[in-house]
Amino acid sequence: MYNSILQFIEEDIKNIEKDLGKILTSEIDVDHLSETVHDKVLKLGKNLLGELYEKLDDLIRESSARKEKWNIDKRNQSKEILDIMGPIKYKRTGYVDKKTGEYIYLLDEILGIQAHQRISNGAAANIIEEAVDSSYRKGGINASKTTPASKQATKRLIHDTQIYMPLEKVKEKKKLEKLYIVADEDHVSAQFWEKKGDLREDKRCNKINTIMPKLICLYEDIINESGEKSSNPRYKLIGKRYFTGVYKGESGNTKLWQEVSDYIEHVYDTDVLKAVYIAGDGAPWIKTGCEVIENSHFILDKFHMMKYINKSVIHLFDSADDAKTEIWEAINKADKKALRDVYQKIIDITEKESKLEEVKGAYKYLSNNWSGIKIRTTDKEGYWKCCAEGQISHVLSARLSSRPMGWSTLGCDQMSKFRAFKMNDGKVIDLLRYQKEKQKKKKAENMKAL
Repeated sequence: MYNSILQFIEEDIKNIEKDLGKILTSEIDVDHLSETVHDKVLKLGKNLLGELYEKLDDLIRESSARKEKWNIDKRNQSKEILDIMGPIKYKRTGYVDKKTGEYIYLLDEILGIQAHQRISNGAAANIIEEAVDSSYRKGGINASKTTPASKQATKRLIHDTQIYMPLEKVKEKKKLEKLYIVADEDHVSAQFWEKKGDLREDKRCNKINTIMPKLICLYEDIINESGEKSSNPRYKLIGKRYFTGVYKGESGNTKLWQEVSDYIEHVYDTDVLKAVYIAGDGAPWIKTGCEVIENSHFILDKFHMMKYINKSVIHLFDSADDAKTEIWEAINKADKKALRDVYQKIIDITEKESKLEEVKGAYKYLSNNWSGIKIRTTDKEGYWKCCAEGQISHVLSARLSSRPMGWSTLGCDQMSKFRAFKMNDGKVIDLLRYQKEKQKKKKAENMKAL
């Protein structure tokens, strides 16, 4: 029998039984008893796991397969790894490969523990799951039942984990004629670019420190969960899938949209798919989607139309509503000449130079995105009730920009992707296992090459 179990029976059980007597004399309460049992059982679990690892090391050492390939070099080499129960301590044997001279701990190899790994997959998953929702500090606290991980260890896990898993095989591709996309970016404060203290300032002495992670939300339809007659509609996106990250430059934009395109190809029957509607504020990176995704059409997001229209008329005071009505009539009729005429009238009565530039800027914005406005009228399938701002707030801002904190570009990119991964129903433990298996296969291939 294992020493940990014997110790639990001979010592810990007796201590627990003593506490039972103290309850009768009201020296302690049931919560104290529960805490005692909790601590003793966790201690048993940690010690037992360490002994089981050492037992497995004995079996490896005595195996004929080991004797054929590896020579014993050092025994009783200590190792500690943070597990979901707490720190697990054990000793194992080091070996040298008879052919290559490679030094290896076969026990660690079998357990999937890397040379410098200090945290188990289970504990790492606990850390990441919490850190993605709240903070690095709380993520570290969530590492195990007894022992926290440091904020620095949590940060390394977030930064170093490759957030990629292959898509599950689809038995039959979905046959849909329409798909919808909303796209926008968040504005996140940077701590630094390459190293601390390298942020520059503009002419107004404001720091140039904005990281802009991009978010794409693809979905199939919208339903009103509260019923069509409800006065408080609650909309739900069907078939939702998020894509996000800090993708820079034209190549980055193309790479991001290619990920979306690959997903569409994987999940949907593109022979049936007639149109993909891409809604956004008209930024060049969003319009890149129409170049990458077949049968796609850009739609100017209504939120941004309203934003520019309101800026155009706010200085007109009592006449503002009338001007706004004329603008919307021109837009709803897809009448570009009428839009030009109403803006000319606004310009003619605008005296303040700064406001005049704002009105002209709004008209230029609407004109440059006219095809994205016109399609809302000519193709009713391109009109739907979904705003990218809500998706940004839910997926990115809630963790990255709604609180006063700064990020590195890498940290922002990784956290954005982790947020999307979880929102797409991904399990962090599955991700870590996949990446570990991937590394193991790569190592095996490298060894064969030698």
